[in-house]
Amino acid sequence: MKYPTISVITPTLNSKDTIGKCLSSVREQNYPQDNIEIIIVDGGSTDNTKKIVSDYGVKLITVDRNKQNVEFNKSIGIHVARGELLLMLDHDNILPDKNLLRKMVQPFHEHKDMVGVETLRYHYDPNATLLDRYFALFGVNDPLAFYIGKADRMSYIYDTYSKKYSPKDYGDYYLVRFTPNIIPTIGANGFMVRRKTLVENADITPERFFPIDVNVDLIRKGFNTYAFVKDSISHLTGHGNTIYYLKRRILFMKQYYLSEKNIYLQKTRRYSLYEKKDFWKLIYFIIISLTLIIPLVDSIRGYCKIHDNAWFIHPILCFGFVVLYGYVMIEHQVKISVKKILER
Repeated sequence: MKYPTISVITPTLNSKDTIGKCLSSVREQNYPQDNIEIIIVDGGSTDNTKKIVSDYGVKLITVDRNKQNVEFNKSIGIHVARGELLLMLDHDNILPDKNLLRKMVQPFHEHKDMVGVETLRYHYDPNATLLDRYFALFGVNDPLAFYIGKADRMSYIYDTYSKKYSPKDYGDYYLVRFTPNIIPTIGANGFMVRRKTLVENADITPERFFPIDVNVDLIRKGFNTYAFVKDSISHLTGHGNTIYYLKRRILFMKQYYLSEKNIYLQKTRRYSLYEKKDFWKLIYFIIISLTLIIPLVDSIRGYCKIHDNAWFIHPILCFGFVVLYGYVMIEHQVKISVKKILER
């Protein structure tokens, strides 16, 4: 098999706890290392991140800390990459299988119209933290994506890829041709894509780059062939406990969706987890989350496949998401109403 050149793009900011494991997993791959270019785009780390990455033969780029974020840094990396393929690998991603790069490259050889490749699942490690086990088992870090049907990774509840995408089974991977009206949250955590196709057909400017959005750009233009290899990638989120995780999600929602500073940012997005067509799915999610029965049944289904108590935080997280997100939205609307009254 021909080994195309791969540019691994990894954004960092004070990532000392995970970046060494991430880069080691790349350098230990059963793949010609001369064909692998690692680009670290750092947002001004003050810990040992830069020292750690220097041991792995990387190209280090430092960006303005006031501008940097995960998406911005990835875009910078894409602009300097020279590989035939790009691998978007976050600092907390680990390639657990030493043959994973070979497996991900295979569909590109067998299908000339192939655009991108992801792993089918997140890696399940029984020794990982409770939340990381939960995320891997359900294939999402937001239960809303699971019930709306837009999770990019497959839950261990299921044995085959979702039929709604009309997948074709090629043994080592599933082949899918997406349509613009039904796209999961693909594009991050070990996503591989043809560099030329991405650069020439998607908006990769730093201010408009988002992993899923650039795939929307491609799919809308007819570049819609993707593969999901029957393997997994680790995602070490670092969330210590459920309360901390929920607080982080609230902060994310306030900063990203509800902040006036991000009005321009929101207008640049081409994709949203929730769209108007998902209204009844959202209502369904709210009802089952508040009644707890369906999430509990899904937890039991999962536990029958893999005996891990992490399945059973699912009802708690579903309920917590609805209550806390509802509170944030109500608080936001009250602030807007009060502001309008004071401006009169």
